[in-house]
Amino acid sequence: MGPSILYRLGDSSLVWKSVRDANIRGTMMKGATTEINKLLNITYYHKNEPSLTILVLFICHKLEHFDDYSGIRNPSRIEFSGYDPYSTVQSYQENLILDIYVQNEDYYDELATEVSPLPGIGCPHYLSAGLPSLPLLKTNYAHFTMVESIQGSTNSRTLNEGDSCKMAPTDLHSPGISSYRNFNLASLFLIDSLMNAFKYLGKYNLEHSSGFAVDAWESIRANVNINGKMVDRAVITQYFAESQDSEIFQHYTLVRTTIATYKLDSSKKTSTLEESITRDYMSFETGSKDEFHDIFTLKECKYLYSDKTLTLAFKLQREGVNNPLQKLTESHVYELKQSLIYFTFLPKKISPLRIDNVQCNLNDEKIEIEVTFRDSPDFKYIFNSKTMFVSPDTFKQMQAIKADNEYECLDILSKNQDTISVVIYRYSDSTCGYLRNFGDLKEDIKIGESCTVYHFPLHNLGRVYQEIPLDQIHNTFLQDVGQSYHLLREYHAETYKVIDVIDKTKSQVASAGDFVSTIQAGAKLNSNHKVTVTVPNVKTFADCYRTCHDSEQLKCNTFSFCENGDCRVSSLLTEDSYNESHIEQDKTCYIYSSTVFNDYSEVPHRKFKTQTSIADDKDVHYCAELCHASPDCFSFQSCGYGCSFGGVYTDANTEYDEECSIYIPKVYQKYQKTGNKIASDVFYTDMNLNFEQCASLCHGWSDGETGCKSFNYCPKSKTESSCSLIKFSVKSSNTKTSEGGDCSNYELKVGSNAKKSKESSSIEVTKGTSGSGAFGIIMLFSFVGALLGFAVPLGYSKVKQMRNAPEAKKSFNWTRQVDEQAENIN
Repeated sequence: MGPSILYRLGDSSLVWKSVRDANIRGTMMKGATTEINKLLNITYYHKNEPSLTILVLFICHKLEHFDDYSGIRNPSRIEFSGYDPYSTVQSYQENLILDIYVQNEDYYDELATEVSPLPGIGCPHYLSAGLPSLPLLKTNYAHFTMVESIQGSTNSRTLNEGDSCKMAPTDLHSPGISSYRNFNLASLFLIDSLMNAFKYLGKYNLEHSSGFAVDAWESIRANVNINGKMVDRAVITQYFAESQDSEIFQHYTLVRTTIATYKLDSSKKTSTLEESITRDYMSFETGSKDEFHDIFTLKECKYLYSDKTLTLAFKLQREGVNNPLQKLTESHVYELKQSLIYFTFLPKKISPLRIDNVQCNLNDEKIEIEVTFRDSPDFKYIFNSKTMFVSPDTFKQMQAIKADNEYECLDILSKNQDTISVVIYRYSDSTCGYLRNFGDLKEDIKIGESCTVYHFPLHNLGRVYQEIPLDQIHNTFLQDVGQSYHLLREYHAETYKVIDVIDKTKSQVASAGDFVSTIQAGAKLNSNHKVTVTVPNVKTFADCYRTCHDSEQLKCNTFSFCENGDCRVSSLLTEDSYNESHIEQDKTCYIYSSTVFNDYSEVPHRKFKTQTSIADDKDVHYCAELCHASPDCFSFQSCGYGCSFGGVYTDANTEYDEECSIYIPKVYQKYQKTGNKIASDVFYTDMNLNFEQCASLCHGWSDGETGCKSFNYCPKSKTESSCSLIKFSVKSSNTKTSEGGDCSNYELKVGSNAKKSKESSSIEVTKGTSGSGAFGIIMLFSFVGALLGFAVPLGYSKVKQMRNAPEAKKSFNWTRQVDEQAENIN
């Protein structure tokens, strides 16, 4: 009980006076007494001889008529008598006698952990003179794990965040947001208040933490927001363990924070405990932004953005190198990355959270930094809105425009340079407006109009919505070519000049879950239908799917698979598979669509200059199946809900259109890089294509004797990208080559499926029964004898009919669209 009394009397002026000796438990003892605020008398008695140390009333105060100082540290009895005006006991005099029988000898530090004041109450006075101050926070960036437990009169829960992504809009009461509306660690740890400084409590044995000793500091705050809720009074206690090597706090590591919130009753001058919040910290790490980059990204927030990425290579030229011995090392990588983000990315309104990966290539004169960017997030799903009956007076204060919906309203207002605190959308007349001050928002349930209301207390609507879209990032950074920056503090005299920004985006493969969809359960395709084939010796669903998807002889759109391994593939379109004459009932089977739409890449905002077919009023998934089923379809175009068909995609034969998109086959995975040399003799070159589009152009090109065997691709940099088609392989001894630099040559992988061809419709003869080889069995029958007089005509007839079935449904004329004025560019 020593320190618990000691700290509460720390600010009192005590005068001790001796009292007459008294017989205490059969022993004559000396004593002394003092009075506090005329309400409390404290008297202690001690033996004449020195006794073992106990921490009781260890207070350095003035002693009057009393010169035995050792007694105040070694009492055998302590008597308290007095009157508490706030006590519930109806008595004018209360007495408490503490008899001390056994005093254990111990070191101060060990005993102190057992007799410190009770934390979380909030003492009116703390003995802080000469005691340690709160440990100093040393870093701006930290990564840690926190478990928060909340116990209260009405609720009790434990929050332990894992790896899942959860996002919410930031407001003035969000964790870590300071009174200056910015984020910092001091605010996150609740140690940023200058008006409510932390006072030292003492040492404690921390519960549920193996009982190790910690030091505690405490702060009392009034009318404060805790976890988004205003409370009358909060007592915040910080527990630190000594750690000389800590990089977060000076000589300490933060292990726990407790927050006790109280509701005040002014009439009774009492307070009631509402909630007890405990935050336990683990696995503290510190470092630069770059070191924590992989942790603080949007990778797990897949609902906020698409899978599209952009990889740019920033080529930097080192300037002002006066000392040739100044070599760049791996120790400079972190600073280079961080400086590049600070000087180039942040001013462009590109959030660092969108940076997926950064790779650095160093040499003495030049630096190449590859940065992969994610698509801009769609924040409309995380902003909190509220439906309110907004008063007529509020509308008078509102700056109003028109918008078709609330999301368009947010998008338009995000470009407004004014300070926006509240956004209001009124559905009755499509009015979109905003308020500068939150206080101007008034609700009137009787005569107000129903509206959707968004609140932006940090006035950050513009910043959030003005993230640069992925397809505009490259052009934005190309404007910086020629600019110079100081990127390393060590070599302050040097600058780094941006000499080029090159697009090195690699094509992304769709997730496996997108490749197939279930059409019907308890049914299978009718094997007697002219466009359906039963595949023998297929044992797994994966083999059946690959047979449908990978076959070049059969343009498969749908397939069925049963528990007994019955696999049937067909060129039937998805909508045709609902026809009862095309299916058989079987409870052990399912009918699937191959989802061929995922085998096409979208080229947004482009349309063909010349239409080659009449637009059909079908969606893009139906168009993809039709195009996939025809050997002569190289691409298709969709504008709204209508689609038409086209030849190979080039930049020359297309033009910009806000509503249209062109879809080309995904064939880039069939090509591989041949090396650092490119072919010199090319027969066609097109500009402004990406790698996927260039591969699709080569794969689809066939003009009599002229076929594309390989292609050179130069990614976009300060010059436009180029795609050059070649008749020969670069590996041929007769092919002239040169160093490619940033350009590369690509050709079909060995064993890759042959491309769509108009010259031949024969069926490939292969071995095996899985994949596309299952259809080679039909041709192998021709070597067997009399039995095959039936098998071959039937099999060949089916395949031929399957290839012609979609053409019978649609009467389109197919032509390859290439600008007639385009010449061979060497």
